[in-house]
Amino acid sequence: MDIFKKIVQPVLVTGATGFIGQQVVHKLLAADLAVRALVLPEETPPEEWGKAAELVRGSIDDPEAVSQAVEKAGTVIHLAAVVSDWGDETRFWRFTVDGSRLVFQQARENGSRVVLASSIVVYGDRIRHGACPEETPYGKTFGPYGRTKQAQEKLAWEHHRNMGMRLTVVRPANVYGPGSGPWLHDIIKVLSTGAPGLVSGGQGNAGLAYVDNVADILLLAAAADTAEGRVYNACDGLDVTWRQYFSDLADMIGVKEPGSVPRPLAAVGASAMESLWKLFSIKTRPPLTREALNLIGSDNRIPRDRIRRELGYEPQVGYKAGLERTRKYVDNFLKP
Repeated sequence: MDIFKKIVQPVLVTGATGFIGQQVVHKLLAADLAVRALVLPEETPPEEWGKAAELVRGSIDDPEAVSQAVEKAGTVIHLAAVVSDWGDETRFWRFTVDGSRLVFQQARENGSRVVLASSIVVYGDRIRHGACPEETPYGKTFGPYGRTKQAQEKLAWEHHRNMGMRLTVVRPANVYGPGSGPWLHDIIKVLSTGAPGLVSGGQGNAGLAYVDNVADILLLAAAADTAEGRVYNACDGLDVTWRQYFSDLADMIGVKEPGSVPRPLAAVGASAMESLWKLFSIKTRPPLTREALNLIGSDNRIPRDRIRRELGYEPQVGYKAGLERTRKYVDNFLKP
């Protein structure tokens, strides 16, 4: 998109080798923009980056690496965070919150524009009880991801309102596509076991957003001066239920359609599993967590009116095309 050329360069992408980050870098390079990527020392960037992207090696919690990465950056697309519904909570706080603090401090001092990739999990339990337009207050959270994403957002707004940091917040919905951890890899693991993956029939909206579409929204927000100080949901607005999505994934890997459990039973099971996993210090993810249940067991009504009205955005990749791209990835990398 030509509008991407309005983004102030160079553009720093944190979490650049992640699921969404790789698509953001791809689109920036395709627009011939100067790109800088903060990557871990042991990470191997995609071959397509070649020498087109400037690499800064280091962790998001390393002050020296963050300072070097943010220096003279016109725009910071901040994606780095721990993305999971389970794990050591101290790790979430260290990277998602404390790491973001370093980014925000440097961006403020440098005068960089920050586009923060947050998440609809900041709405917490409000997702279950109704539509969540951008002005929806923070709700009750259920796990380390939700708690630290709320804290990250609050920290960003504090830097914006009290310290002058230039900020736009984008809240991706349930992002699917090739490489998605929570909404592809984890679901396929459950479906492969034959365990019921749906809650109360799976009739609620899945609130899906294809990864390329989310990358477009992040960059459109970075390109629009009018987006400063604003928050945007990033959702495709599909009429796709959890049952349809899970069934489509089951078809991809050649297993039976998923079964379902009543929500009250799922809630008891998720709480019991979390307690057992903590008691015995089990490192793997439980089959179901309360955080996942809050999304899979809900009708995810995430309005996209604001991105249409203020950013002029319509999804470029529809569900059929997104599913086909996902199928090719599954056939090559994930099919049992």
